[in-house]
Amino acid sequence: MSTRVATAQWQGSLVGGAGSIALTSSGQATFDYSLATRAADAATTTSPEELLAAAYASCYAMQLSALLDPGLEESPVLHVEAVVTQGGPEVDFGIADIALIVRGRGVNATNEKFVQLAATASSVCPIGRALSSVPVTVDAALST
Repeated sequence: MSTRVATAQWQGSLVGGAGSIALTSSGQATFDYSLATRAADAATTTSPEELLAAAYASCYAMQLSALLDPGLEESPVLHVEAVVTQGGPEVDFGIADIALIVRGRGVNATNEKFVQLAATASSVCPIGRALSSVPVTVDAALST
């Protein structure tokens, strides 16, 4: 079992304040965040939703790779984009939905099998399981 830690600092009111998020376990990065950029279409700092998208995209890519079960001779390339949409008052400003867009190259499977495994990966990866109450769509295809 492993444990990972992130820490958040916040100063000020919800509307006027700002904070920082640190990837404490790895020490890899610290990111600024604020309500203003969380709610804006064009963000200049990160948000919890963007960090959630990063966590889901990376977890999903590893899970799909495991389901594809490439041999030692294979080197498939997966490009995953996770789009997390924060809703408005209709969902109490919670996560309204998540869209996963995945494209694969060098995969030893038919497009039909790839699409099937891509759909399965979203619900069996640990982050996907944790987000099971959120509607998730998967758009998968092989690229040439």
